[in-house]
Amino acid sequence: MKNIQNRQVKRPGPRELDVEQHCKKHGVDAAETKKLVKLLGPRAPLHELHANAPPKQPRWR
Repeated sequence: MKNIQNRQVKRPGPRELDVEQHCKKHGVDAAETKKLVKLLGPRAPLHELHANAPPKQPRWR
């Protein structure tokens, strides 16, 4: 029987992102950005940003 190594793939890059830059990139308004900075601090992990961000507005054609 072969020995199989179970390796996990890790994504390179910073673990925490700047909240204001993330909000600007994703089109979050200033009031919601201020709330996220107050809630999460100036830097936060990506999964927390996605969990606490407001829902996206639909893009109509």
